[in-house]
Amino acid sequence: MSSLDDLVEDMARLTDAPCTLEDPDFRLIGFSDHRGDDVVDSIRQRSILQRRSSDDVRAWFRGQGIEDSPGPLRTPADPDLGIVARLCVPARHLDRVHGYFWLIDPDGRIPVSTWPEAVRIAESAAGLLNVAERRQGHRDALFRELVEGGRLAARESAVDLALAGGLDLQEPVTCVLLERPELLDQVASRPSRAGVVWVRSGPGVAGAVVRAGLVGATDGLTDLLGALGLGRRVDSLDRVTRAATGPTVPGIDALAAAHRGARVALRVARTAAPGTVVRWESLGPLALLGVTRDDDLESAVIAPPVRAFLSGAAPDLLGTVRTWLDEAGSVGRTAARLAVHRQTVYHRIAQVEQATGYDLGRGPDRLRLHLALELAPYLTG
Repeated sequence: MSSLDDLVEDMARLTDAPCTLEDPDFRLIGFSDHRGDDVVDSIRQRSILQRRSSDDVRAWFRGQGIEDSPGPLRTPADPDLGIVARLCVPARHLDRVHGYFWLIDPDGRIPVSTWPEAVRIAESAAGLLNVAERRQGHRDALFRELVEGGRLAARESAVDLALAGGLDLQEPVTCVLLERPELLDQVASRPSRAGVVWVRSGPGVAGAVVRAGLVGATDGLTDLLGALGLGRRVDSLDRVTRAATGPTVPGIDALAAAHRGARVALRVARTAAPGTVVRWESLGPLALLGVTRDDDLESAVIAPPVRAFLSGAAPDLLGTVRTWLDEAGSVGRTAARLAVHRQTVYHRIAQVEQATGYDLGRGPDRLRLHLALELAPYLTG
């Protein structure tokens, strides 16, 4: 059976026109290449770069009757909106529209004789989208059973989900979570890739159950997306994507632990620069965010005087004590890193002790303050 990408290319070849396939809400599913002499308007460019059209453009096209059209429909140009004339071929299955093929056709040159074959291509795409959505709903349910259900209850789900990704039950896997505009809406239509099972993990978050070896050696977002099969980079999306990987677990039966770790890593990624990949292994003390409720962790780690200190201390004081703790209490290395006199470091550490009530000559007090500094941004408003 042809993939959706194949059908997009088939439609482009049939009509000799640049082609995009969008879902009923105008979110991009696939697009063909275009030649240098092809007419390409700002609507096609925005659809490819931003993965969807603007509200006014969607309303304009719906106003042309595309939702009710039983077959191909020519839509006119609108210079005010930057729209070039098109041929729209609805992708219908059992009288339900699953998407639209859009063919750039400024001069109305696509012959009517190609329309019956265009309809057959569109029907094939609609059938694939219908099957893909039902299959995705089943995979999402299996994933929820694995990460939320009991171990015994999830055994059958583990078998089914492993089969979907071509995974062995006992091979190491991990969980990757991505906040990437529009990806969640495209999960169902993504082509299968051995060792990767896409799921809708939660609101705004797409997840992947992944053979650990595929992502273990990836370096940065570009490598990670490539390993997951998101090979066509879209720079505007890469710049706002947040990604996280969970710990590697020995088999898909233990996926719940990989998912918990990935959720903590994504929580940290949301505070980092967009485009950052946060790995569970790099979290250090921040991994504690996944072991208990925030209020319990805050009461255990951040005493009231420390909370008051953190909320009111001058930036240079916070920076000094953080550097000093990172440097294992070395005044010399701290002074060198901050380019200040050693006596300044001693003075500032004394101020911290006075404000917090901690004796920073004692290991337990240093540990509690260090944990408070690391965890406070995630526990206090």
